[in-house]
Formats: sequence, C-alpha cells, structure tokens
Amino acid sequence: MTKGLYRVAVFFCLSYILAVVPAYGGGPQGVALLYPQDKSLVEAKLISVVVYLGDSDADMVIIARNGREIENVPVPKGQKYICKVITIDVGHNEIGVRVVKGGSTVESKQVSVFFRSDLSKKFAIKPSDYNKKPFHNEDGEKACASCHRMELTEKDSKPDKPEDSLCYQCHKRITSYPFIHGPVVKWACLTCHNKDSRPFKYMTPKPDKDLCFSCHKEKKAEWVTKKYIHGPTARGTCTLCHNPHASEHPYWLKKATWNLCVTCHEEMGKGKHMLKPFAIPNKTHPTRGIPDPSRPGKMISCASCHNPHASNAKFLFAYEVPTIYDLCKKCHKF
Repeated sequence: MTKGLYRVAVFFCLSYILAVVPAYGGGPQGVALLYPQDKSLVEAKLISVVVYLGDSDADMVIIARNGREIENVPVPKGQKYICKVITIDVGHNEIGVRVVKGGSTVESKQVSVFFRSDLSKKFAIKPSDYNKKPFHNEDGEKACASCHRMELTEKDSKPDKPEDSLCYQCHKRITSYPFIHGPVVKWACLTCHNKDSRPFKYMTPKPDKDLCFSCHKEKKAEWVTKKYIHGPTARGTCTLCHNPHASEHPYWLKKATWNLCVTCHEEMGKGKHMLKPFAIPNKTHPTRGIPDPSRPGKMISCASCHNPHASNAKFLFAYEVPTIYDLCKKCHKF
C-alpha cells in the first residue's frame, strides 16, 4: 500500500470510530438522544427521554411519539441536557426529538422502542432484534451526574420527604395516578429495587411473589392453603395484573377489572356469561353494566362471582360457596 492510500485508509477508519463512539463515557460531540436507545425493549408505560444538546444553543426541544408531537420542552440558556418523561403505547413506538433554535430545526434524532405487554396478545412477544437496555448502569448515569446526584445515601432508604429521594427528580410522574402503592407513596424505592444488582442497578427479583410476599405475608398465608389457585397467583406473576407503582384503578390493577379479566378470558368478552354448563340452558348472566347487589356502590364484574386469586370452591367461586346455586343466592332470593 502506498503512503497516500495508507493515509486515506487511516483517515476513514478514524472518521468511522469518531462517528460510532458511544454518547456515554467519552462525551458526545453534538446533539445526541442518549435515552432511550434504539431497538430498546421496555415493559412500562412511562419512559424517560434524555437529550444531550451539545453546543447547539437550542431554545426548544420538541418530542414526538409515532409521528405526533407531544411535548415542547423549553431549554434554559446554557443547559446541556433535557430530560422529560413521556407515555408510550403498547407495541412499536417511534420516538423522535427535534432540537430547535429561533424557530428552526438544528438537528433531529429518532429511535424505535417496543413496549412488550403480557396483556396484549399481539405484543406479548418481543421482536428478535429488540432487547432491554436499562439506563441505570455506569455509562448511562454519567450523562446525568453533571446535574443530578447519582450516588445513594442512607436517606434514600427512608426519605423524610419525596424530594429527598434520589429517584424523585426523574420518576416523580409515577405518583400522578389516583392509586399509589405504599412504598411509592413513601418513595421507599429500595424496598423493592436492588441497589446492588449488576450489570444494571435497581433491578427487582423474579418471580414477583418472592418480593411481593415479603410484605403481603397474610395473603401468602391465605392463598397457599386453597384448593384452587388462579394461574397468575400460582406462578407468582403478580405484576401481570397489578402495577407495582401506581394505577388509575383500585388495587393498582393495570386495567379495570372486567377489561383485565377478558384480556385472557376472551370468550367472556361479550359481557354476558353463558350459564349452560351449570344446567341453566340458554341463559346468560351479565358480567358488567349493572349494579352489584352483593357489593353496594359497586358495579358487577367478574370479581363479583370469582375470586381473582384463590378459592376452595371450583371455578374460583367467591364466598367459598360449594355450588353455583349457593353463589346465586348471594344476590337472588329464591
């Protein structure tokens, strides 16, 4: 190889290395979308978007989800990073950011994220080229260390107020729902998240029951003695139905009760329960849309007649009744 060709080869090699060097660690040279990373697999509705602005002197960052702009984030003078929590949809999400100065786009970036959910038949299995890429590792946290405290202190185990928690600044949006799990109310995140897990910090042990039963001991004692146990309870996959942080629904359910049940029990999705198997031919019973006589103030749902966790009665009948007729008598007088 001649000296001229050698120099050209070296130039292109160096150019390639500089182009693909990670934004973390060595420090990005220009605008960079640090998180989420492209082809990320996530299993939660809320996700943080972290943008490095470099020397762009931007005054606005516009965040889009699946082609629709959802957040306009003003940039204070001289600020190098913008962090914003957004919601995403189950399945594929294209997350784009536009860095704007004086009304003109300086630069734009886009990544693809897949929100996998066991409550979606269509999106329960991840695409093969998507993988979990959590933010909390040594390289990821370097981007935040210039503005945020990233090292835990004793106070983080039991903060006196939410603002004292290391987690609060970035994750405070999880408490914006009406029903909040006890540890989250207190911002005692380390009750469930392992600060020493590696390679990613703050992971939680699996199966869920190993963690959930450490507090909900009375439920474990009750359910393990039952003759019939609902599948998710038996497997210990509590977070299949319950959000461990907060929810729009009581008991931190991921969906309203009826909607949650028919996600798996699709045959009941018409809102009427066929009673033929119980020797009442051609009769159906509504499973939603009417008041529940046995629970004043509540509407009827699957949980009116079935225990969602465990029972000594077949079909997980509520009230531990031995027959369907005994169950009917809870509401109907005959």
